[in-house]
Amino acid sequence: MKNQLDLTAQIIECGILRYTPAGIPVLDLVLKHESWQEENGQKCLVKFELPAKIIGEQALQWQCRKNDMVEVKGFLAQRSQRFPKPVLRIQNIQEYKG
Repeated sequence: MKNQLDLTAQIIECGILRYTPAGIPVLDLVLKHESWQEENGQKCLVKFELPAKIIGEQALQWQCRKNDMVEVKGFLAQRSQRFPKPVLRIQNIQEYKG
């Protein structure tokens, strides 16, 4: 089964860097996307905000980067056992150079 997301977005919220009990860095973000897409032969403006999470060394590099435009690749997963709403788990993030 496929679960891959490739997205260009702006970081609108950047959480405080934290660590798992195993010492792995974790950074929570909120991404904002806006683009024109074609659907059923018509152009439509798409806007949304998406919670995201970076786990590992990349989390160290992206703390305090609010308002940066980025390209991210990752997959959707539930936030936690108690909260089934999706969060983007970022596997790769880089500055957007549009």
